[in-house]
Amino acid sequence: MTVARPVLLLDLDDTLVPDVPAARRAIADTLRGCALPDTVAAVDTVLAAVREAWRAEPGREHPELAQVSSWEALWVDFAGLEVPARLREHDRRAWRLALSRLSAAAPSADRVADRMAVLFRARRAELTRPLPGVPGRLAELAARHDLWLVTQGCRTLQRRKVELAGLTPFFARIFVTAELGFAKDDPRFAAALRAELAGRPVHLLVGDSARTDLALAETGGWPAVHLCDPSTCQEISRPTVRHAPDFTSATAQCAQYAHCAH
Repeated sequence: MTVARPVLLLDLDDTLVPDVPAARRAIADTLRGCALPDTVAAVDTVLAAVREAWRAEPGREHPELAQVSSWEALWVDFAGLEVPARLREHDRRAWRLALSRLSAAAPSADRVADRMAVLFRARRAELTRPLPGVPGRLAELAARHDLWLVTQGCRTLQRRKVELAGLTPFFARIFVTAELGFAKDDPRFAAALRAELAGRPVHLLVGDSARTDLALAETGGWPAVHLCDPSTCQEISRPTVRHAPDFTSATAQCAQYAHCAH
């Protein structure tokens, strides 16, 4: 009788690939590419502006976009989604607002914003690389487990990130919240995973978000490793959660055995 291999549930953003740090770096590079200050304060100003623009965007309530962050909305391919056509110009509107917040408005502001939109999309894609040690560790884990990716966001963008990072071959299954219709912290997402597991054991869930990843692990009844600074983490008291600073240390035992001590 064939014994089903155990499953590891793995988050994507800031677990396997950089998200927030990559967004900040891409913004800084975009500012520099347009001869604008690329200071930490300038990047913060841009992030605040794009957050304001995204919150004001009526189309963001579309189910496909419910879990998309404001900085991700700057490089989503809206043309590939069945969403309002207005969203295809969202990034340019957001960059125009950012320019005004930077006090960089000028007669050519529309042209500059268009250039910034193009530069950011290209640079953000270039920065979608695996975090250090991730490909090698995934290869080790895949030798003894089935790896299931559980990621929050828009289906086209999340799957594109996996492809850009070269991680697609490692995963037996990929689950994107927009495809299932539920956020990761919604009990229905855990229920959908349990149905797909059909009784197979989950040895570990690894992710960086207490709000979504740890909530998913708790709802599913699965052990978890929270990627964080263990010395300052506010979730340190959770009995079924371990804490680790990065993905490779979080999965060290799993890479050697077909089970994960926790």
